[in-house]
Amino acid sequence: MLLLTLACCCGCPAYYGFPISAQYPARSALPEQVEDLSLRQDDRSAETARQLQGEVRKEHWLVEETFAGVYATTNGKRVTVFGGTGFRLTPESDAEAEMSRLTDRYALATPESVDTGVRGRYERCAVGQADGSDVVVCTSVDHGSIATGVFTRLSVADSADLLATLRAQIVQPERG
Repeated sequence: MLLLTLACCCGCPAYYGFPISAQYPARSALPEQVEDLSLRQDDRSAETARQLQGEVRKEHWLVEETFAGVYATTNGKRVTVFGGTGFRLTPESDAEAEMSRLTDRYALATPESVDTGVRGRYERCAVGQADGSDVVVCTSVDHGSIATGVFTRLSVADSADLLATLRAQIVQPERG
């Protein structure tokens, strides 16, 4: 009985609390270079980033910090990434809600779940259209942040992998 009591009193809160404490609070910063992608600094990209940051702040009321940037390669691959940091109680439903929010804008097909390998982090990806081109939209949400990427010239699997790489460099948990 003592073991059951200890498991319930200590084990359950630790099991559910660990992802929260490992993921929140977090801070964000856009690196200039991620793999073969370079952060674009031109006026059009800067305006796109400002617009996306405003949308993130409007759509996610509890966001503490926002980020957005347009990355590109020399061979024409383009990635737009945006999101924010802040406490998220229900990351799985938040990932689904973000994909629903973006469905009309990008004419998204049915989103598919992506295994992140991180407890408390949920990712969804779907194929869609933007400016007459095929894109993949992926969103990744955990207890401390949301990150969404719009990818050109990549498969769903490659887009999900690249979002994980971008996220790891942009969003940094603040472990005390």
